[in-house]
Amino acid sequence: MESKWMAMLLLVLGFLLLGGGEWCEGCLDEERLAISRLKPFFPFLDYAVIVGGPGSGSDDYSEQEDDSSVEKEESSLDCCKWESVECNPTTGRVTHLFLNLTAMNWYDLVKDEYQTNTNQRKFWYLNASLFLPFEELQYLSLSGNLIAGCVADQELELVNLNVLDLSDNPLDNSILSSLEIDGLSNLEELDISCYSERQNLTNLEELDLWYSSLPSEFIGTLPSLKKLHMYYCYSDDNLFTQIFQLKHLETLRIYGTSPGNNFLPTIGALPSLRILNLRSQDSRANLLLQSLDLLSSLKVLSLGGFNLDGTGLYSHSQNKWRNLVNLEELVLWDSSLPSNFIGTLTSLKKLHVYDCYLADNLFIQEPLGLKELETLRIHETVVENNFLQKIGTMPCLKILRLFKCGLNGTLHSQVQRFAGFCGLTNLQELDTSNNNLKGNLPECISNFTSLKSLNLSSNQFSGDIFALEALTSLESLDLSSNHFSKNISALEALTSLKSLDLSSNQFVGNVSTLKALTSLQVLSLSNNYFQIPSSLGPFFDLSQLQRFQANNNTVYVEREMKSSAPRFQLNEVHLSCCGDAGQVPQFLYYQRDLWHVDLSNINLKGGFPNWLLQNNTNLRSLNLANNSLQGHFELPFSPLTDLSRLDISKNSINGNVPIEMGVKLPSLSYLNMSRNHFHGDIPASIGDMNSLEYLDLSHNQLSGGLPEHLAMGCFSLSSLILSNNSLQGQMFSSKFNLTNLGELRLDGNHFSGKISDSLSNCTWLSTLDVSNNELVGGIPRWMENMSSLSTLHLSNNEISGEIPRWMGSMSFLEEIVMARNHLEGPFPEEFCNLYPLKLLDLSVNNISGHIPSCFSPILLSQVHLSRNNLQGPLTNAFRDSDALVTLDLSNNHLTGNIPNWIGNLSQMSYLLLNNNHFEGRIPLQLCNLGHLSLIDLSNNNLSGTIPSCLKITTWNEGSQEYVRYLADVGNVNSSFSNDEPIEFTSKNNSYSYKGRVLTYLSGIDLSCNKLTGEIPREVNNFQNIYALNLSHNSLIGSIPQVFSNLKQIESLDLSHNNLSGAIPPQLVGLYMLSYFSVAYNNLSGSTPVMTAQFSTFEESSYVGNPFLCGKPLPRNCSTSGPSSLPKGSTDKGLIDMTAFYASFCASYVVVILSIARSSRRSITWVFLHKVSEWMRAILRDRMSKSKSSLEVKVTVGAGNKG
Repeated sequence: MESKWMAMLLLVLGFLLLGGGEWCEGCLDEERLAISRLKPFFPFLDYAVIVGGPGSGSDDYSEQEDDSSVEKEESSLDCCKWESVECNPTTGRVTHLFLNLTAMNWYDLVKDEYQTNTNQRKFWYLNASLFLPFEELQYLSLSGNLIAGCVADQELELVNLNVLDLSDNPLDNSILSSLEIDGLSNLEELDISCYSERQNLTNLEELDLWYSSLPSEFIGTLPSLKKLHMYYCYSDDNLFTQIFQLKHLETLRIYGTSPGNNFLPTIGALPSLRILNLRSQDSRANLLLQSLDLLSSLKVLSLGGFNLDGTGLYSHSQNKWRNLVNLEELVLWDSSLPSNFIGTLTSLKKLHVYDCYLADNLFIQEPLGLKELETLRIHETVVENNFLQKIGTMPCLKILRLFKCGLNGTLHSQVQRFAGFCGLTNLQELDTSNNNLKGNLPECISNFTSLKSLNLSSNQFSGDIFALEALTSLESLDLSSNHFSKNISALEALTSLKSLDLSSNQFVGNVSTLKALTSLQVLSLSNNYFQIPSSLGPFFDLSQLQRFQANNNTVYVEREMKSSAPRFQLNEVHLSCCGDAGQVPQFLYYQRDLWHVDLSNINLKGGFPNWLLQNNTNLRSLNLANNSLQGHFELPFSPLTDLSRLDISKNSINGNVPIEMGVKLPSLSYLNMSRNHFHGDIPASIGDMNSLEYLDLSHNQLSGGLPEHLAMGCFSLSSLILSNNSLQGQMFSSKFNLTNLGELRLDGNHFSGKISDSLSNCTWLSTLDVSNNELVGGIPRWMENMSSLSTLHLSNNEISGEIPRWMGSMSFLEEIVMARNHLEGPFPEEFCNLYPLKLLDLSVNNISGHIPSCFSPILLSQVHLSRNNLQGPLTNAFRDSDALVTLDLSNNHLTGNIPNWIGNLSQMSYLLLNNNHFEGRIPLQLCNLGHLSLIDLSNNNLSGTIPSCLKITTWNEGSQEYVRYLADVGNVNSSFSNDEPIEFTSKNNSYSYKGRVLTYLSGIDLSCNKLTGEIPREVNNFQNIYALNLSHNSLIGSIPQVFSNLKQIESLDLSHNNLSGAIPPQLVGLYMLSYFSVAYNNLSGSTPVMTAQFSTFEESSYVGNPFLCGKPLPRNCSTSGPSSLPKGSTDKGLIDMTAFYASFCASYVVVILSIARSSRRSITWVFLHKVSEWMRAILRDRMSKSKSSLEVKVTVGAGNKG
């Protein structure tokens, strides 16, 4: 008998061993059947979330830390092994059901409802009886399933259930009948956030309420409650009265719910309260400190959004806590605090002050004396400058953070009282970042030998860092964004450092000192003056290094490179700008786990490193922009599913864009391959990149049309830039799904046909540039509905018709560029409603009529209306456009005077009114334009004199404020980048200037008018002028000698005037001058010496001045030259001008009389010929006599001298 029982025992043990040690073979049949019945309502019940996903480099997905995830159907038939199910290993019964939706399958469940009607979701009612088979169920999560309630008369009877999570469901009152007390007798935690009512649950110990509307008697029916969390709930004051009946309550958190007037005075009725967290819904609600002083058992107190600085009922001496003797942690958020209110909180260990307003700028008027304080954090709360002096003796303080607290002055002055800051020698963490501390580091900082973390970033510290040499325990050091300088040799002893940030300082020298820091994991050296070898040789032995950042230093190629492989495996390397890195660094060949790589702007040479993509399967971003890489771009063998950003722009890469681009790089969100030499078609596989948001293939040699698959598949695209290629055909077909486009640039191609109507669906489109194509037709009417459109560029096409008046209702338009088309008709008066308009270019069209006087947008900075048929005077148009920088109205038919109010446009830099019919005088108000660089008033009917106060400036003369202003109105980061051309005549030719060139251009062109008087001598007003053209006027007097001070001038045209006297010989010092003309004046004397630039000027520069002599004119001057004239003679030419003019006038009268008396045409012309011969004879005789007289005087003078 005994042996029989022994045999049975061995049999049982064998069964257990064969079963692998498990007590039960999978879940029970009845519960497996119950789970199958749940499947229609919870479709992802048998799916597992795989973190890292396939291709992550490991088969053990659970160990991956990748942030990408996929969902995979469970392979096991045993539901106890499913991710959403947990079972009792003894009985095999289900104990935990996780039926809450993940972020991914939430989208899969409701996307159809969102697509059909974004304002409605399909809610459903749960049959509670489906859970009855799960007798041992202890935890049930149904969060986020769109459950509205329970089917009527179905109770949730789960006596073993401890936790029920129904949060994030739109529950209604039907849930109450299913939550019976007897059926859930052991429930300890219930979360039905977003629900309006609750059932009495006497054993409930923890309750979370989110966005709920509560009956006032509800809380009082929970006598066992220990933890109550209320987030943005709604109720009356009686609710908080009910809270005071919860004698066992230990934790109370109330966020965004006003506690009411009767709450705080009676809060002392909660004797067990240990944790109190109050966040007021009202901005700065009043709260009396004395009411909180009753909670003697309180250990953690957090207050947010209150006014604690007193209500006038208590003095400062009464505003102290005296009874909170057990308080260990105090957190204050967004509140107004009184002075010195903390008092003697002898047990306080942690004090946090975030974004508060402190009375008298400080919450202490005497040293704190908090002997037990271990942590003090003050964030974005202004304290007094001498705060560190008043901090008191706190021997236990380990963490001190003073982030963005308004600390000013030098840290040395802050800590000169050693009883304060310098006495905190037990500090392990010190953070004074984002203040305004200046000067050198204090010497006493070297006494903080226990420091493990030091953050001094974003201040204005300067000098060296030798005081840090003794801090050998440091593990994290952040000195970024200061003005530290000199070398970093002091860091060599800090061998415990794991994270080092020296970025944005003025450190110099090499970085070999850092090779001793073998514990480094993160190193940032960006924005300094370091010499960084492209090989990273000094860091080869830093085996733990993962992140390396050294942007904006000087990268160079080492003469002798290490032949060994580096010991590090980097996750990130950032080595962008500046210098010359040579070939792609060899250390990259050994890297297999790179996530982020930025090697842009360092002039990398050689072939494109395709192996970099092949070797690093976890690569997420790669930036090789603005280098000198060549060769073909090839894709890796396997898809890079993690790569989201790729920028290889501004290189010399050639060949076709790989045809499998979308297959091998399916997860790209940013792709920039612009400014290379790619040719061929755009591959259709790009349409497989449904995550792509930014695509730039501009400035290549791509041809063919736009792939239809791209227009359908890349539905996430917000920016599509294909400018300056050779693409052709229709822009888009009717199959178009790029409805999220915000920026579309197709300019500089050969697209034909009309502007595609498919774009009418792009409701978010803000920038549309299809300029420089072959588009025809009118401006499509659907643009009227593009409410987000701010930039519209249609220039250089064949667009015709009138400018639609409805464009005036496009209230967000900031740029309209439609130059060089066939637009006609009047200037729309509706444009007066375009208040945000900054740029208007309608030049080279056939716009007619007047410019409406109401057109004066206050933000308008650039106007180009040249070469149209605009007529009439400028009345008040542009009068209020104070931001105007460029006004080009040239080559129209405008009439009247130039309005005086132009002088009020104080930002004006380029004013072009040439080739119109303006008349009257040049307004003196133009002298008020202190930033004027270019003024062209040529080819009008202007009269009067040239204003002597007129001044010209250039950008390099202008103030930095004005340069920043131009950068702002141009919507660029630095320099003026307007691409709209300006035509200006210099060197006797008309040139078109645009973009950066305009910043160097300055000039005055007043030619072809009726101006009189002398040339102003105030040359200092335009010393750096580039071109000056005063030709074809009636100016008199001499050429100002001060013109020799125009050292930057390249073009000077004074021809066709009545100027007299000699040409100043000092002009030969104008070494930049390349065009010079004084032709057709009355100048006399010798031409300037043919040296420097004047040796390049030919006879045409001086022709038409009969009294000029010397090279390059054919007439030589006398040997002695003008300087040999006898004393007392004047340099007024070689003949008696008075006699010459008298004889000329007499002859002219005779000619007129003879013509009048002549009755036959033949007799008249014979007579005129005779008169002409007679006048020539007189002129020859006069000049001969003058020459003889001069020779006699010279001879006599020479004899007297002898």
